[in-house]
Amino acid sequence: MRSRIKCLCVPLALLAASTAHAQTAAPAAGVVEPAAMDAMDKMSAKLISLPGFALKADVTTEVVLDTGQKLQFTGALDIQVHKPDAFKIVATSDIQNREYYFGGGKFTVLAPRLNYYASVPVAGSIGQSLDSLRTTYGVELPLADLFTWGTDQTLRNRIQSGYVIRPETIDGRTCTHYAFRQEKVDWQIWIEDSSQLPCKMVITDTNDPSMPQYSALMRWDGSARPSAADLAFTAPAGANPIRMVDLSKGEAK
Repeated sequence: MRSRIKCLCVPLALLAASTAHAQTAAPAAGVVEPAAMDAMDKMSAKLISLPGFALKADVTTEVVLDTGQKLQFTGALDIQVHKPDAFKIVATSDIQNREYYFGGGKFTVLAPRLNYYASVPVAGSIGQSLDSLRTTYGVELPLADLFTWGTDQTLRNRIQSGYVIRPETIDGRTCTHYAFRQEKVDWQIWIEDSSQLPCKMVITDTNDPSMPQYSALMRWDGSARPSAADLAFTAPAGANPIRMVDLSKGEAK
């Protein structure tokens, strides 16, 4: 997974591990356990099968000061998805609030406290829109890679190691814990055995010597079926439109 968490978007049978025989050491460099990749593929298949869903997550972001001291900030994500072409993400915390909308061929980001918003045309499916936002505007939505695992083979090719750790209880749910490594990023994921949906994820930026982490504890409503109209953006009263920088044209941030 990518280490930059700027804005989303955000998506098993017991596998060889047990409480008595937990994985306690990483495999040799370059080893990817088939069971770990199989778990990700099953999770991806489950996500792809959902025509829509709602997801709430408690998130923690680490910020590293110039002194090397780490600070943690908590927040929440409220994600609603209508397959294949609309989503709404509300990211709230004490330090920053943002809302993200995609639908009708347009992406919008709103800063509700400042009452500013920016909209840009983005065509295609959710997966295509996420890729376009990343490459054209430098927008990284938290947990986005979860929702494109089954449709973006480059994600699999980035994995340098992956293995099963053990079954664990997360927020009252029985989940299996997996660990993966790729260039510049380590990530852990806990997948619920019954639903095959992710319970928790931790992303570590190994490119930074301080190795800051981002974590998300997820709660799913797979029965939710939000319509595209439910997720459409409507500018608040008095909101001011601003321009989003197009990096593909060499514009400075």
